[in-house]
Amino acid sequence: MAAEEFAAGKDRGRYMIRYLNDREKQSLRELWEEAFPEDSREFGDYYFKEKVGDNRILALIGEKPEGEDKEPGPRESHQERADAMIHLNPYRLMVRGRCWQADYLVGVATRRDKRHRGYMRCLLLRMMKDLRQEQMPFCFLMPADEAIYKPFGFTYIYNQERFVRGAGWERLDGRRQLAGRELPAGWQQEKELQAAEVGAGREKVTGAVEEEAGRSRQPVAMIPGEASSEYQDRLQAVAEWMNRWLEKHYQVYARRDREYLERLVKEIISEDGTLDILFCGNQIAAVESWWGRGEREQRLLYGEEPYVERIPGEEKPAIMARIISPEAFVPVIHLREQAGGQEDCTIPLYIQDPLIEENEGRWMWHLNRETSWLERQEEEELSEQYKTDISRIMPRLTLTIDQMTAWLFGYHTPREAEGYDELIETLHGVFLDEVV
Repeated sequence: MAAEEFAAGKDRGRYMIRYLNDREKQSLRELWEEAFPEDSREFGDYYFKEKVGDNRILALIGEKPEGEDKEPGPRESHQERADAMIHLNPYRLMVRGRCWQADYLVGVATRRDKRHRGYMRCLLLRMMKDLRQEQMPFCFLMPADEAIYKPFGFTYIYNQERFVRGAGWERLDGRRQLAGRELPAGWQQEKELQAAEVGAGREKVTGAVEEEAGRSRQPVAMIPGEASSEYQDRLQAVAEWMNRWLEKHYQVYARRDREYLERLVKEIISEDGTLDILFCGNQIAAVESWWGRGEREQRLLYGEEPYVERIPGEEKPAIMARIISPEAFVPVIHLREQAGGQEDCTIPLYIQDPLIEENEGRWMWHLNRETSWLERQEEEELSEQYKTDISRIMPRLTLTIDQMTAWLFGYHTPREAEGYDELIETLHGVFLDEVV
């Protein structure tokens, strides 16, 4: 890509925006540590070893200040360095039964001495352009400050819930550790408990995790890379249990598999954490993790009542997202079963998206009971093919891209779309608790 000119204030120079190669990515550790001083050295080691290996990093390459004599990266000269970056971490997301690839944006940062010069705006616009060409349905992020991302069409789609140990926690009679060497405070190593039936909907776990719950509760210290095949089977069984739990309660979530669990274990270990499987009989009933090299905090807690309970009213906005390619997103949206007897309909839709020109403008949104799709409408007036069946044409709907995102994810219905809530089945139930 051609170099970009920046001439705002005292900043006059030529810059290049491009994706970094694998060797160049490692040179960003210094910028990461400057931007995120709260991260431990161990977490940084984990991130740059595990996550940077398969992500993309879009960077703005500028000139090095005079006197800075550090060795350049493979594609850098002695006069250039990365002044701003966005990490695009790929995830496989389940969205109403479909598996999508979507990028989680992390490590969004600009060097301290280069801020407020429009660098990040240039990176975000380039990133959205590239993702649009790839037909990615949406991307998401955990904002440090939502005000940074709102001008780019991002909006909240997920409130993080608070889960606590429930009244039935004491009935759990077995535990296996996937990470960590110490038992959490209050856990009894040996415990005689009466048999307790697992509630309806619990799935029996097979394979290596189907072990007798009455044996010693000593922690199992498993270190990734030295794990046995038994441990790998255990990871797979826990991943399958997590997917069943997520599918039961949510429509949007990251798909778990053995590789996901392996990486999660390494992430938790980097912050001196523990990851525990809790059993009732020989069935998994809950999964719990605590971490933190300073103050300990809950990393996750999954499970059904009565073992795990959700505390209502304590949800906090956590994840923002942006629809990138509306025509790739809407196939998961359809008419409600009780849609006034309608089997299908068409909505003239005007999308306001000044930052992605391919999205801006008039569309015909066709919906039935199973799916929906968008068709470009070039003319302002309805074409003859729609005039012949005007009964199926709904009133025109105009939405900004952030309104469309919040509505279709089931997070918030804008005033403009309130009349369509009885007709259209948007998504409901988002769960995105990934950290990086």
